[in-house]
Amino acid sequence: MDLRSIRYFLVVADAGSITEAAKILHLSQPPLSTAMAKLESELGVTLLNRMPRGVTLTPAGRYLQAAGQRLVAEEQRLSATLRAMGEGLEGELRVGAEPMGLWQVVSTRVASFLAAHPRVSLELMDAAPRVQLENLANGYLDLAVIPVLPQEPLAPINDVAFTVEIVAALPLTVIVPQSWNLDVSEPLPLTSLRDRTWILPGRLPGARSLSRLIDDRFTTAGGSPTKIIPVPTMQTAATLVAAGLGVSVMSNEMAAHHPGVDRVPVAGGWPELPLGLVRRRDGIVTPIARRFAGLFNADGPGEPTD
Repeated sequence: MDLRSIRYFLVVADAGSITEAAKILHLSQPPLSTAMAKLESELGVTLLNRMPRGVTLTPAGRYLQAAGQRLVAEEQRLSATLRAMGEGLEGELRVGAEPMGLWQVVSTRVASFLAAHPRVSLELMDAAPRVQLENLANGYLDLAVIPVLPQEPLAPINDVAFTVEIVAALPLTVIVPQSWNLDVSEPLPLTSLRDRTWILPGRLPGARSLSRLIDDRFTTAGGSPTKIIPVPTMQTAATLVAAGLGVSVMSNEMAAHHPGVDRVPVAGGWPELPLGLVRRRDGIVTPIARRFAGLFNADGPGEPTD
């Protein structure tokens, strides 16, 4: 029994005549009669009572009519769903985003994408960059947006290599506890903060990103901080800064909305932090993920790098 035979049978059942059904299907009558006889033979049951002027349905025929309508409707739904998935219009999207990038870069694109693709189910992971890369390597995440440096390619994980496209550059600022009541009417020399406790994301093997920016910046100020508390994400760092534990660096926009911290201008400014859209180099990406990544390509400033 194939679906085409079921479709033919449904037309015959609705028309009440093989001859009339043949006209509707643009077939000649003998092949349609043969198809109905073959269907009955395959099922081992009579479906049609052949009358002088048309056909009527047997009990088995009435059952097949009801079940066949459901089957055809399900096939149409299945085909439409698979086409939508193939076009990136329906299915699951799993994206990793470092909190600073989520705050300013990813969240707006996610909102825009889901508004345009309401049948897409989203899972968002705002974990540390290393965790995101591990989940990208094992195939759980489709894409990840994390701090990167173009001059430091991401190291492979479990023999899975990555490609990176720079999609944004975040303005950074130093943050301190509001309880310190520092005078920030003038930019502070970075050397005046070097002896404070610094709360910074842990170093990512193969791509130090923020930690390298900080190291390079402190090199111009005479040396790196001696007291550093490593944390998984900038959200954790900001929470500890607000509690009075020490100093950190985070995106200017995120710092502006975080309670309990003050932004402190430093003499000489602070470099921007590049954000990279990371994918597996083997090209394994779903149509949905490819469509979502296109939102970054539309206005991203960079080119893909290995």
